[in-house]
Amino acid sequence: MNSPATASISGSAQGTPDQNLIRDIRNASNQAIAAGDATNFAASLDEDFMVVTGNGTLLTREAYIAAFAKDFEAPHSIRFERTVDSIGISDLVPLAAEHGHWAGCISGGPALFGGTYLAMWRRTEHGWKLRSELFIALAFKDAAAGESYRQRYGATLTKSEP
Repeated sequence: MNSPATASISGSAQGTPDQNLIRDIRNASNQAIAAGDATNFAASLDEDFMVVTGNGTLLTREAYIAAFAKDFEAPHSIRFERTVDSIGISDLVPLAAEHGHWAGCISGGPALFGGTYLAMWRRTEHGWKLRSELFIALAFKDAAAGESYRQRYGATLTKSEP
């Protein structure tokens, strides 16, 4: 939804300079995750960053970086990739909203699980930084992947009856 106070870009279309900067920062973050580089992964996170992970757990910036750093120690651990679907930039405040989808896979393999996310970006004196992210796990390759996700990330997976 566009309003007079926002500019939006969807998919891979060319956007405004701010939208392109955010997309570039997201791509750099994805590359850092793929490379197991906690320092460059952390570069996009603002000082007071907070995240709600795919299982509903709230983490601080420090806890989020530590969780990724621990995963990076194992060469065959799950690597996550976030794909931007749209970016909206506020004309009134120094904020942006990024909507997208994410997937978790083991080094070049098929996606084992994934879902959707929303990220809040804040324009700072150091450029655009992630203020917060909300991830929701929605899809699992199969029952084994769902169970692996539940065990690894503490999610309670129950299927509701119709």
